[in-house]
Amino acid sequence: MKNITETIVRLAASYEAVAFDVFDTLLKRDVGSPTDLFWLRGAEFAKMRTEAEAKARSSEKREVTLADIYAQPELSDWEPAQECAEELAASVANRPVLEAVRALHAQRKRVYFISDMYLPQEQIHAMLLRCGYDMLDGGFVSSSYGVQKRSGALFHRFLRETGLKAGQVLFVGDSWRADVLGAALAGIRAWHLPAPQPVQGTVEAQDCLSGALRAFVENRLSGVPYDGIALGFSVLGPLQIAYCRWIHAQRQIHKAGRIYFLARDMYLTRAVYSLLYPKEETFYLEVSRRSLCPALLTQQKYDLVAAALPRQMLSVRQIAAYCDATCPSDCAEIQLNLKEQGQGRIQEQLQTILKTLQPSDGSRQMSTYLESIGLRDGDILVDIGSGGTTQMLLESLCGIRLYGLQLSGDERLCTRFPEERAKVFLNLPSTAFRLYWAGQPILERMISQDVGPAIGYFRENGQITVHRGTQKKEPVISQLQQGALAFAREWETSVLQELDISAALAIEPFLKLVGSPEKDQLLLLGDLSVEDGGIYPLAAPKKILHYLLHPRELKKDLQLARWKIGFLARLLPLRLPYDRLYLAMKK
Repeated sequence: MKNITETIVRLAASYEAVAFDVFDTLLKRDVGSPTDLFWLRGAEFAKMRTEAEAKARSSEKREVTLADIYAQPELSDWEPAQECAEELAASVANRPVLEAVRALHAQRKRVYFISDMYLPQEQIHAMLLRCGYDMLDGGFVSSSYGVQKRSGALFHRFLRETGLKAGQVLFVGDSWRADVLGAALAGIRAWHLPAPQPVQGTVEAQDCLSGALRAFVENRLSGVPYDGIALGFSVLGPLQIAYCRWIHAQRQIHKAGRIYFLARDMYLTRAVYSLLYPKEETFYLEVSRRSLCPALLTQQKYDLVAAALPRQMLSVRQIAAYCDATCPSDCAEIQLNLKEQGQGRIQEQLQTILKTLQPSDGSRQMSTYLESIGLRDGDILVDIGSGGTTQMLLESLCGIRLYGLQLSGDERLCTRFPEERAKVFLNLPSTAFRLYWAGQPILERMISQDVGPAIGYFRENGQITVHRGTQKKEPVISQLQQGALAFAREWETSVLQELDISAALAIEPFLKLVGSPEKDQLLLLGDLSVEDGGIYPLAAPKKILHYLLHPRELKKDLQLARWKIGFLARLLPLRLPYDRLYLAMKK
């Protein structure tokens, strides 16, 4: 942003006046192309509106006006006022240019706008005012004068009416044909405004919806340093909006159920949901698989304890600590590969070991906490999801049936619940599904409350309080979540607020981040750690020279990394298809 602003101010130094093109120069629109604005009123209207403008232009030798377009038979039942309102709502300031205009105005230069446009000049002026351009000295619009920039005629009219000479004016615009060559025909020097660099973490513009989403993000982040807030805005924002709207729609089916967002994973989702639906009551359920284990162990529900344990290589001592229990010293160091849980020998051995554990009295506090929450039949549990384990544990402990609304799910879900009791937002094709799970620990870290996991409960001043594990606070997590909330606030007040972002479109920026991360994204996220039965780095390789000297450490560090594609991309920052390589290895 700074470069564009400074370049315009520097180039304008010797000129008395500076004039600007309007669309894609002073203003941006929150749509992929100008005609996509018509699509917001439906495909049928968009078709008629496009045909009407084409007819109006073919029958007029002068520049057409909005009135000419709406005079066509196709639009006889439509009013132009709605189009004007949508143009106003879709307009966003091009921030680097706005900053340049402010600087030029402060230098007491005369500043104008010149546009080839069918909209009335008053409408364009209103759009400019709404976007902060309250310092302009005047404007010239082709629909008011019947001549265009591209012929040079509108520039001649501008010079005549302002009394300026061509050599006193610099013109800035994004079109070589209309702006640079058109101005040259009137003897005015013009500077071509370069197209902005693509913003990291945006969707590909494939249709009107994806084009609008891409424009919305780029209009607010273009030229802005790509920090945690920008990443949260572009990657988490669309996903959270789409997921929360889906949750809201599902809630209408189960109106009697209260809605519980599972801590820590659903912290951001609950915040976005409350922003979108402020009148709805929601609850934050501070349990984890680990915090439920003591109660399960006390009730001798060993199969459920086994399901709750992390699927890692763990010693009996670690399993006991996870369950807030003690174990016999003679078996404390026995190692179990819980990734192979479900295989006969491992399952039998685990069951035998669980029966030797002595639970603490923490199970009583766990039960008291659940009683105070008052979960009941038909309540809704919102979770990031995989196999629906937490829902299964809660149902067993409380003797109830819940409705699970999960962001994602794996093959275990359909074996544990009927479809109507465990629904999944993200139903992805196989390749996207595997890529999502390759990056799921990143997503969980980004959207979770930045505190340690619930590991137990204790009574304090007559109330049950959550006992949390330790976790280092990471400032970038707060920034990411601020960015997602900023997206939600802006989307809900934009011209696009009624559009439904599909699940596939909502997850696209995240899948791009996981599979083809940009350098800034790697720097922001790579050094984070995640809790998964232990503390693991996301993607923090050592220097390549270190691995050349200690090759065995490379395999170890890659195994520990929870974002292996990111690990490889940081280790060897080359344009290699790490996502395809990783997925091929997983096969």
